[in-house]
Amino acid sequence: MNRQSRGFFMADDIRALTGVRGVAAAVIVVYHFGDVQLATGGTGSFFRIPYGYLLVDMFFMLSGYVMALNYRETFQHLTGKVFANFMLKRVARLYPAYFIIGLFYVAKIAADLSGEKLGMYSAWDWFGNLFMLSGWGLYIFPIIGVAWAASAEMGSYLLLPFLMPWTQNKKTWIAVLAVVAALIGIYAVSITGRGSGGPLDVVNGNSLYPMLRAVCGFALGLVIFRFGDLVDHLSATVQDVLVIAIPLAIIAVGVADASDRLMYLLYIPLVAVLSRDGRMAQLLFGNRLVYRLGIISYSIYLIHPLFVSFAIRTWRLTGQQQWIYIAASLVCFAIIWALAEVSYRLVEMPGRKALVGLFSSKPVRATGSPAH
Repeated sequence: MNRQSRGFFMADDIRALTGVRGVAAAVIVVYHFGDVQLATGGTGSFFRIPYGYLLVDMFFMLSGYVMALNYRETFQHLTGKVFANFMLKRVARLYPAYFIIGLFYVAKIAADLSGEKLGMYSAWDWFGNLFMLSGWGLYIFPIIGVAWAASAEMGSYLLLPFLMPWTQNKKTWIAVLAVVAALIGIYAVSITGRGSGGPLDVVNGNSLYPMLRAVCGFALGLVIFRFGDLVDHLSATVQDVLVIAIPLAIIAVGVADASDRLMYLLYIPLVAVLSRDGRMAQLLFGNRLVYRLGIISYSIYLIHPLFVSFAIRTWRLTGQQQWIYIAASLVCFAIIWALAEVSYRLVEMPGRKALVGLFSSKPVRATGSPAH
């Protein structure tokens, strides 16, 4: 199904946006394997991806954009029943893989393979992890550390009845005000001093800043959709040049170790130009391989921390040579990719269908790209 949006004919599934989500997931995996906390103390720095944590923020922007693409008209006539149906589909999208993969984390802890103990978790922690609340600033110790992002994204969905009319407002000045508010929020997160890998790397669940980080990125994604027609004024050639130039600029910022805030700002035009799914966007991010990576990106994201300790263990037991760690990491990458495919096919898709079928009173048409 296609729809007309501001003069631009867009498919519900924008391949370049799905593909760049896969690239983001892959970079996050490499980032987390490159610089790790050792169980024996200290840090193992094997290779570095500057500001790799920011790719999570691209997830938020992409999600916001896709929500506007698929639900802008729905939220213009929002009722309690419609919103409940919307949230059911969002929970069905995120929860099955979260729950099943979380069981593997629990098993790893129980087998004493993670450096943690089940006794470290209070009843409140178990409750919060079960109901996916670790990213809500409720002082919940997470079982899946990276799942704070999925939890915070779920919180963003709950705020969508407020965010959608604000960011999609026909009055330009109101939508611009939403941009300003989101950027102020991101700046506020960056100056808290709570970032671990950098100013914006704020993930600890003992404050609302991770949620603020997610909501601001989500709102920016909504606004990118609102002002997407600005990109349409550029020729196809200029758009193709930007698809190459903006990622190169992002890489340059990382290499120069300039600023994570500057890199964050570059994500905004990147998502905007990729949303038009032009020739170069299709070539680089919409090709079959990268697109498939985007389809399974959520499972990749949840699964990959399970294997970091195995790469470290291999490195430690074989002489602590860097090339051994890199080789072990490559093996882990292949396993993560394979398991993500299994998770997508056997957990994500069946789980989504089962939850919607169980709680929905009528058949629900799937909307958005498979990655959402």
